[in-house]
Amino acid sequence: MSIDTASDSTPVEIEELVLPETIDGSAEADAFSEMVRVRNEIERAVIGSFDLAVTPGELLAIARNPYETWRCLVARVDGELVARGLYEVQGGDESESAWLTIEVLPQARRRGVGAALFDALASMAEEEGRSVLQASAYHLTGSDGGPQLRSPTGFGTVPADDAAATFLSKRGFRLAQVDRMSRLALPSGAEEPTPPPGYERLLWEGPTPEDLLGGMATLHARMSTDPPLGEVDWNPEEWDAERVRENDTRRGDDGRLWLTAAVRHVASGALAGFTDLSVPPETDRPAMQMDTIVAAEHRGHRLGMLLKLANLHALDRLAPGHPAIYTWNAEENRHMLDVNEAVGFVAFGYESSWRRDG
Repeated sequence: MSIDTASDSTPVEIEELVLPETIDGSAEADAFSEMVRVRNEIERAVIGSFDLAVTPGELLAIARNPYETWRCLVARVDGELVARGLYEVQGGDESESAWLTIEVLPQARRRGVGAALFDALASMAEEEGRSVLQASAYHLTGSDGGPQLRSPTGFGTVPADDAAATFLSKRGFRLAQVDRMSRLALPSGAEEPTPPPGYERLLWEGPTPEDLLGGMATLHARMSTDPPLGEVDWNPEEWDAERVRENDTRRGDDGRLWLTAAVRHVASGALAGFTDLSVPPETDRPAMQMDTIVAAEHRGHRLGMLLKLANLHALDRLAPGHPAIYTWNAEENRHMLDVNEAVGFVAFGYESSWRRDG
């Protein structure tokens, strides 16, 4: 979220984008691409670089997830697109909560654009009967040391006078969790790790091998329940082999290389954990560390470290030249933070999650 808190009101025209089938030059695709360009400019202004930028094709693959509702509003002032608002719902109609994202270009802030988008998104949630509103915001390190809001988990703070924090607090939101945003400079120099006795390491590029679909479905489902959530409202997800296939297909459409490292328990044949990396084709862009999980019954064997090192080694070997990897972890997830710090990740900012009930 990137907004301001002043009340100077400017006439704002808000419309909902029609999601294109493909990025093919149609009017819908051109409008979507314009939104992505503005989205990237806004996030550059927040974090100071285009490291978190996405292409229209990459964002479209996310937006077309059939297991989530994804709607986008755009705001124009004097005909110029200056902001966007996202309305996202996990799991469709059965979810009680909606995630709202509001992003405004710096030159359009303090003119009521963010407030207008919020009102429009909140109305969408009210129409659907969503009783919980949630939002998130980025915060860079190196704050001025002023008043801080502490996460209810006891781990992590954000500046109380931050524009997004002020905006959300005034609208009845409370801080629900703080995630650390970390960066690892590449190449990692990771050596290929040796699995502990009783386990074997697996690596693949792209789609999940057919014989591993069931095991990956189980682990993906546990990604919705096992990581710490603070006071974020997140429903357990159901995964099966077909959902894993669908997920892999959409990933194949985004133009990125997906590298997955997994570890299998030899005696039972069950997958004990996995981690995956999303790697853009352009070598001047960073890779993204996506999910990482080790099933609770297999913890204590340093499998998290094994998975991270295996995928870092694969990245250095198969897709060299990228500047860095970015990852997000809950501040209370000390075990995974220990693993990331050990391989060289360094904090560069924080992402806060917020919620409003009723």
